[in-house]
Formats: sequence, structure tokens, C-alpha cells
Amino acid sequence: MRALLLSAALLLTAAPVWAEEAKPACPPEPVLTGPFTHWMHATPVKATAEASGAPALSLGKPVKVTLLEATRVTYKRARATPPTTSTFSGTLSLSVTEAGTYGIAAGAGLWIDVVKDGEALKSSKHGHGPDCSGIRKIVDFDLQPGTYEVRLIDNKTADVTVMVLKR
Repeated sequence: MRALLLSAALLLTAAPVWAEEAKPACPPEPVLTGPFTHWMHATPVKATAEASGAPALSLGKPVKVTLLEATRVTYKRARATPPTTSTFSGTLSLSVTEAGTYGIAAGAGLWIDVVKDGEALKSSKHGHGPDCSGIRKIVDFDLQPGTYEVRLIDNKTADVTVMVLKR
């Protein structure tokens, strides 16, 4: 009997469990505004294995990048173990005329490196796009005027939409 009373007392004093609100369903075609207005209208480009001849990213203009099998690029992402399935990688270029923070948005969870003079730069922030936008991640970099390599590494599919924003 004591055990029953103790159990009842514990149940009555337990903190209430709040149900999570369900997220609204995403529309079949995202309605994007602001800097992402043109996200769904990306121009197709083909990434290269190295910086030479890499297609250029333009501020605010999304591109749908066809990547290469990762075995065709010489750079790799630092990781403890190799991927268990085929991945895709490629290089783009980015020219910056004004110092500032630039975000590189991607429609997949691939690895993004920005490289200057052979050295990968440290990112300043990681985030994601608006809900239901198809923008999986945004990685910010503090950049000075100059030309950079943008390395897209270890994507699970052969294409990805990418765009650069000035923050």
C-alpha cells in the first residue's frame, strides 16, 4: 500500500510534459523573399577539380552546381574516417571587391571551404536558411578584397544549389 501511495505522490508531483507543436507542412514550391528571392531559379554550372577555370559565383545569384566524383579532386575534408558511400566535390571561384562578411548558402549538408593562397579560411558563423526554403546551411566567412576558391566537399548527390550573400 505504501508503494502505491508513493507512486501516486510521485506522479502528482512530476512536472507536466508539454507536447511539442507540430511544424507546419512546407509548400511544394517555397515562397522566398529578400536575398533568397531567386534561390529556386539557379543557373546551371559545372564545378572544376581545381581553381583554374572554376566558374565564378556572383553575389546574390544562385547556381545549380554539377559536382565531380570526389575521387577526381585532390583536396579532402579533414575527417576521422572516409565516407562509406560515393561523394561529390568541386571548386568554384569568388571575387570580392569589398571587405566584409559573406555567407555561402547551400541546399545540402556538404562541407564548404573558402581558400586563399592554398589555405582554408576559418568560418565565422554557421547557420541555415529560412524554414521550408531548401537552404540547408549557410557558412559565413570574413573576407578581404581578392579572389578565393570555394570548395564544395563530400556532397551526397552530384548537384547542389549554392549562392553567396553579403551579410
